[in-house]
Amino acid sequence: MNTQEHVVAFVEPTLDGESALEVAQDTVSSGGRATVVVLVSRQTMTDVRAFAESEDLTVPDATAIYFDRLAETYSSRLGGENASAVVTESVYSGRHLFDVAKRANPTTIVMPQRLASRRGWRSFVGRSEVPVLITPPVATAA
Repeated sequence: MNTQEHVVAFVEPTLDGESALEVAQDTVSSGGRATVVVLVSRQTMTDVRAFAESEDLTVPDATAIYFDRLAETYSSRLGGENASAVVTESVYSGRHLFDVAKRANPTTIVMPQRLASRRGWRSFVGRSEVPVLITPPVATAA
């Protein structure tokens, strides 16, 4: 039986998150599936609250709009029907997010090195029942 590759990639909307996204894009291009979990920071949530206030929206409405647009952006960057993106606040524990990833039945979990080295994530990387690929920061042009 041939199993279709399915990666769950954790990304943060920063440059070093792009290497994990590249792995997801390569997987989809090769006929596999990818689920991208976009982790937004506290600063982003502060910006969402400011947006809500400036547009006379409730914070939940502004958050829903922002998360939907961000998920659409990442899904379209992956391309293909075998790609999806979900957005969540990065304040959730590594344990919670690894549980979410595991329920998606991935063949591999992908994450940037900076995320994997966080104190709250290291132990879950080491104990994961699913192989974890840690991607290096993307080199920037000088």
